[in-house]
Amino acid sequence: STEAAYTQSTTLNAMMDRLMIRFPFAALVIQTILLSTAQAFLLATHPRQYQSSYLSTTNANDAPEDANINRGNSPLSAADVTARDVVVACMDGLLNNDTPWANSGLEICWDYSSDRNRAAQGGSFDEFITYASNPTFSTMVNAKEYSIENVGAYIKGTNTRGAMQTVLVKVQPLKGEERSFLWTMAQERRPPRQGLWLVHECINLENAIGLNLDFSF
Repeated sequence: STEAAYTQSTTLNAMMDRLMIRFPFAALVIQTILLSTAQAFLLATHPRQYQSSYLSTTNANDAPEDANINRGNSPLSAADVTARDVVVACMDGLLNNDTPWANSGLEICWDYSSDRNRAAQGGSFDEFITYASNPTFSTMVNAKEYSIENVGAYIKGTNTRGAMQTVLVKVQPLKGEERSFLWTMAQERRPPRQGLWLVHECINLENAIGLNLDFSF
């Protein structure tokens, strides 16, 4: 029935929203597959009508993943995700780092890391895994709990960088005392992740006291 179809569609959209936040790039792959299937069906049944409509709204130079991120065609576009949302997604993943697979939490953090941040951690996911085992960062991995203590003021972007915002997180490790981490978030200016909030830096608050945060990139 129409009501049942609507309920199924709503449930699917909600599932994709959650998947987009936790595993953004996996969600984009799924969306690409679904979109390709729908395109093939429509081209087979209504070739002229659908091709005309599709070409009128799509830039041939855009990659499929760019279309999902930049033009807001995905269930959860860049405009829907705040800096706080990204930190929550990363921390939720880190609390259950090996669910649903080994280092899936670190993978979320890597997916949401800026290019500059990735380079600072060695430039590869394997190097990031090694970095994450250090005594400081590792307190966030499989921690007992965390809380968002503060979200800093929104700093407008300039001609040379995107908008900036900090998020302060308090973490209770499985062992040891609480630690606080300052996440510096930056809104990406370049495709294919244009408009998404990415992790520019994450440092222990003890190391952040008196530090001039680098917003000059």
